Amino acid sequence: MILQETINTLVQLAIAMGVAGGAWALIGKRIAPFRDWTGLTAPTPGWWKGTLILFAGITVISSLAVHFGPFGAIATSEGTVGGRLAEAGMSATTIVLILIMAVIKTGLTEEIIFRGLIAKRLINRLGFKLGNLLQAAIFGAVHLLLFAAPGGPEATAASVAIVFGLPGLAGWIMGYANEKFGGGSIVPGWAIHAGGNLISYLTFAAG
Repeated sequence: MILQETINTLVQLAIAMGVAGGAWALIGKRIAPFRDWTGLTAPTPGWWKGTLILFAGITVISSLAVHFGPFGAIATSEGTVGGRLAEAGMSATTIVLILIMAVIKTGLTEEIIFRGLIAKRLINRLGFKLGNLLQAAIFGAVHLLLFAAPGGPEATAASVAIVFGLPGLAGWIMGYANEKFGGGSIVPGWAIHAGGNLISYLTFAAG
C-alpha cells in the first residue's frame, strides 16, 4: 500500500512538473529561469512568521467547518480521500500514507500547478488583488469535481458553497502568503497546504 501510494505520488509530481515545465518552455523561458517563473525558490527570511498566523487562522476556520458544519461529512463521503482514511482508521501505515499524500501528493503538486503556474501568471498579468482572487476561485471550483465522483456527496446549495468557499479561501491565503511573505516563493503556500492537509487527514483517520 505504501509502495503503491509512493509510486502514484511520484507520477503525479512528475506530471505537475511536466505541465509547469512545458508551459515555461512555451511562454516563460524568455522571461525568467524556470525556478523563478514557478516560485520553486527559497522564501525570503522571516517568511514563516506571517505564514504561521495565516495557517492558524485557516486551521481554526477549517476545524469549525469539519466539526460543526457539513464539511466533515462531505470530505469523508464515499470515494473521497477522507472517506478512505476514515475507513482505514489510525495505524502506522495510515500515518505514513498521510505524510506522503499531505506533503507531496496534494501539498506540493497542487502548489506547483495552482500557485506556481496559474497564480503567478494571473498576478503578473492582472495585478495581485485580481490575480490572486481569480486563482483562488479556480482552486475552489476544481474542488467541486468532488460532486461528480462516483458515490460522491449530494450537491446542495450549502454543500456546494462550502466545498467551493473553504478551498477558495485557503487558496487565496496561500497565494497571499507566497507573494507577501515568501517573495514569490511557493514555500509558504506549500507549508500551509501540507500542514492543513496533515491535520485534516489525521482527523479523518482518527474518526
